[in-house]
Parts: sequence; structure tokens; C-alpha cells
Amino acid sequence: MKKNIQTLALSFILTAACTQIAFSQSPKSAGKVFKEGADKDKVYTLGSDKSMNVVLESMKAYNTNDAAKDLSFYSDEVAKESASFINQWHASMKKLNQVPYALVPLRLKGSDEDIVFSWSQENREWKNGSKQKLNLLEIYSVNKEGKITNFTQFQNVPKSNEFGLADGGKIYLKDSTATFTFTNRGEVETVEKMVAAFNKMDASAIADLHTDSITFNHSNGFKEKVASKQFFSSYFDKVQSVNWKIDGILPYKITDTDPESGIMVSGVMKEVFKDGTVSQRKQMIVLSYNLNGKISGADNFTKALKFNANKMDDIKAEIVGLEKKWDGLFNSNDINRIIDLYADDAVRYPNNQATITGKAAIKKAMLQERANLKGSFSTSETIEVFGDENLVTEMGIVRAKDASGKVLSTVRYTTVWKKINGKFQIIREIWNDTAKTK
Repeated sequence: MKKNIQTLALSFILTAACTQIAFSQSPKSAGKVFKEGADKDKVYTLGSDKSMNVVLESMKAYNTNDAAKDLSFYSDEVAKESASFINQWHASMKKLNQVPYALVPLRLKGSDEDIVFSWSQENREWKNGSKQKLNLLEIYSVNKEGKITNFTQFQNVPKSNEFGLADGGKIYLKDSTATFTFTNRGEVETVEKMVAAFNKMDASAIADLHTDSITFNHSNGFKEKVASKQFFSSYFDKVQSVNWKIDGILPYKITDTDPESGIMVSGVMKEVFKDGTVSQRKQMIVLSYNLNGKISGADNFTKALKFNANKMDDIKAEIVGLEKKWDGLFNSNDINRIIDLYADDAVRYPNNQATITGKAAIKKAMLQERANLKGSFSTSETIEVFGDENLVTEMGIVRAKDASGKVLSTVRYTTVWKKINGKFQIIREIWNDTAKTK
């Protein structure tokens, strides 16, 4: 429809111009400026072919994809303002081909500049492989020195284009399908404010961006409807810091529907909790954005980030060091300090014995163990460590030896370490005797 209107407008201009020349030896004025300002009510006459040729030659220069040639047709002021963009534009292009269909020079009565209307089709091919075809209506201002002093472009994008369409994609509704289109009601700004508030752990600012009650669909499948202020005020109770880095915001709506929209937000969320544990995940959230510009719901999709294998080497070294510390304290009969390596709710599963729960019970059992091994000492050998920066499973061997170094027993053990308040502590421990030396 837009293309038809533009074609009709140009046809009218051309017809009027030809009629004017046919019925008069000198050009007559036509048209009128309606916009408020100094030029209001002024009329137009035909401009000069010289100005038309300036525009035509500038198109030829543009098609060479030579930024310097392109800029040479503009006034010094415009060339200076546009140089950065035009240089970058041509540097990104592999091929340009603008083909004019019609050019009409006009002049506002009393002005010393011509206005050239151009109707053309342009094919663009980027160096990155993207292609685009456009129907263009362009308006050039050309001064008496033959330089372009202003340029305005209107585009009509064919539906066959690879990108740049006003709508696209497809949503499958109950009885029909529809397309999606971008929206611009402040969604991007709202998300940026929300992310900034999260990183500052400003619960009040976050709640203000949401409706009074919101519906969450969590990544584990749990769905809940909560009061915004109450939910966000308690969200950070166990959190020490938040670092949410977004890498994309996509606001959209179903074409030809009310303005309510959705927002896709992707990024990486890292939360450090007060107990020392760390959560780091790739996150995709689909937000519902209501008619009043508030977030009314969220669908959350997450994926834990792959743990850095190089960092695991550092963690293994830390666990080995803790095991050596355990050996040293146990061998020196310093049970009061060794018990600090255990979490308050730690559980031990001794070989052929009852389960031992809690630090007090573990300490009591350990004092008895040490008494039974009087005159001997133990050494631990860590065989394998796996997990992440928050939770680690260690597998290894402990050998009990007498004063001469003779091995009295060999035990295989599995220990689970959890980072609590920034330090690894034992939360589970199990072992089995494998051999005894008589």
C-alpha cells in the first residue's frame, strides 16, 4: 500500500510538471507548504536539471562503494558530520546497486536551493553475507554550488527480504496463526532498571517495576502467584551479592493485537549466598509486560554453567590441604580443632557401626577412636575429587601406622565437603575397612 501511495505521488508530480511545461512557456508555481514556520504557504516551482544530475551522479558514486567519492557530493558541513557513518557503511558493504526510476527537481519559491525527489530501488549485500532489497523515496536538498546539504530517506521493505521486515515469525493460535512484531513502549528501559536494581539488591525498586501480584513459572516447573513487595523484600535475605549481566533484550507482541507485550531477556546470573555457596547460571526469562508498563509475570529457563576444569585443580589442592590438616590434628590428638572442619549438621557413616549425627556426637566418637589408636598415626591419600566450587565429593584412602611405620589398617573413604561461610566443611563422611595387617 505504501509503495502504491509513493508511486501515485510521484506520478502526480511528473504529470503536473509535464502539464505545466505543455501549457506555459515559463514554469508556473504549484503546491503549498502547510507546516508551521517561515516557509508556511510558500509554493513550489520546477527546479533545475543541474540539481537532478548532481543527485544522479551521487548515486553512481554510491554504487562504486567508495566512501570518498560518495562524500565528495555533499557540502563540507554535511560531509564532516556524516564521514564516520559513511566510511563505516561502505567498509561493511560488499556490493551496492541503487537504480533510479524517477527524479524530480523542485524549488521552494524564494529559495536558492533545489529539492530533488528520487524514487529508486536498491540492492545491498554486506560482507557478512546479508542481503537486502529496498524500494526508496529520497529527498535531497542541493545548493547553488551543486552540493547536497540535506538528505531524507523513506523505505518500503519487500516481504521477500531476508531481514528488516515490520513483522515476522509465526504464533499458532487456537483457530489461526499470526506474526510477531517489535514493540517500543519502554520495555528495554524497564528491564535495564530491573537488572540494575537486582545488582544493588534494591527490593523496593524491583517491586515498583512489577504489578502488585505476579505469576512466576520457575525453571523447575513450580508455578506460584505472589505479592511483589513481599516476595522481593525476602528474596535477598540469604544473598550476599548479585551480578546479573544481560546480553540481550527482545520486546515483542502479536501483530494487530492490543499493546500488551512480552520481553525475552537473556544473560548470566551469579549469586553469592551468605553461607558461602555460589550459584551461576545462564538464564532466559520471558516477561509479561502489561498495558500500564508493568511486569506482570515471568517464565524462567535456566542452565547451570559448565564448571571450569582448571578451577577444579585449585579446589582439589584445597581439599588435599584440608585432609593433611585433618591428619595433623588427629595425630596430635587435637580433637577440639579437628571438629571445626565439620558442619554443625554433619553425618558420619562408620564401618559396621551406627550412624553418628552432629558435631557433638562426632567429637565424642572421635575421642574414642583416638584412644583406640594410641601409639599410632594416620595418613590420608586423596584419590579423586569432583564437584564444583560449592559442593565437592572426595574419595581416598587412609592408612593407620604404628610408630615404626608399619601399616595397621587401610580404609577407603568418601567425604562430601560443602562451602559454608566461605570455607569448605565436611557434611557427610563414610568409610570401609579394606585390609588389616596382623
